[in-house]
Amino acid sequence: MNITKFLSIPLMCGALIASASAASAVDFSGQRIEILVPTEPGGGTDIYARFLGPLLSEKLPGKPTIIINNVPGAGSIAGGNQFQKRARPDGLSLIAIGTSITTNYVFRDKRVQFKLEDWIPIISSPQGTVVYSSKSLSAKKPDDIAKLRGEKLVMGANNATGGDMRVLLSLDSLGMTVNPVFGLNRGEVRPGFERGEFNINWETTAGYQVQVLPMVESGEAVPLFTFGVADDSGKILRDPVVPTLPTYIEVYHSLYGKDPEGPPFKAWLAMFDLNVMAAKALALPAGTPKEIVDTYNEAIKAVVAEFNNPQYKKQADDIVGPYPQALGTAAGRALKGAVTLDDETFSWLKGWLASKYQVKL
Repeated sequence: MNITKFLSIPLMCGALIASASAASAVDFSGQRIEILVPTEPGGGTDIYARFLGPLLSEKLPGKPTIIINNVPGAGSIAGGNQFQKRARPDGLSLIAIGTSITTNYVFRDKRVQFKLEDWIPIISSPQGTVVYSSKSLSAKKPDDIAKLRGEKLVMGANNATGGDMRVLLSLDSLGMTVNPVFGLNRGEVRPGFERGEFNINWETTAGYQVQVLPMVESGEAVPLFTFGVADDSGKILRDPVVPTLPTYIEVYHSLYGKDPEGPPFKAWLAMFDLNVMAAKALALPAGTPKEIVDTYNEAIKAVVAEFNNPQYKKQADDIVGPYPQALGTAAGRALKGAVTLDDETFSWLKGWLASKYQVKL
């Protein structure tokens, strides 16, 4: 997978094809719009939707009421299936897309009934990932990460092919033994970490800023590394939200004396594309008429412009971060490009999942 294929998309990059005449013909006055969030409340996707929802309400014609409906279960598959089955193309239904739903879609989970490639994204947002450990382990700072190789790491996770996969893959390639406890939603894992049931965990940078940073400041959690973000050339740099933390590539180099390479790294890059650079999105159902899509594209453009408004800047910095947003047709290219794996990468990941977790795709 080419990680640069959508990184060159500039902010608002001319991808919005909305027309003022079409937008003016749509009026949501007195309407109630639902954003389905296929995860528990409190996770990164939920925080993302709850931030964008009120702003979108203000920018849509008629200022409709926007509600959040959490439908967790099966690694976001339950919510995705419900959206596919019930959402009508009338502009009154959107879905918040996160890493679990896209990863399970890419790996062709048999429970998936939705057709993600047919949905119509209006925004696609990169989202950093931070991996952190408990103070109970021997690592007390990022430089101590090599000490974790000899320790028993326990991580709460939903399943091996969901959003947790990128972290399991990373830790495995760094020579660490992780014992995942599967079957948990993201909203259940962090409280379990706080109770000491798990000693290693991850969050998006949005969730990290809100939920984990207080634990870091109190000494309960130790941040280890981030996945970084890619620039326009495809080079992976430190995450601007947490620039003091090393990237996965930096950690790999410190442990092995060289940069990662070969099929395992190609697989890691595919997960990076999927789970970081196209981590979050809002989408309308397939078949939504062009005039409604155009109206949403105009509205989301106005929403992104508000990120620098002093009234919203702190929230925007914490939740969306200083990452470029892909809008309109650019959002569609970003998301659809990220959920396409080449045959070699898919084959390697199939073998890794089978050998590590007895998961057959």
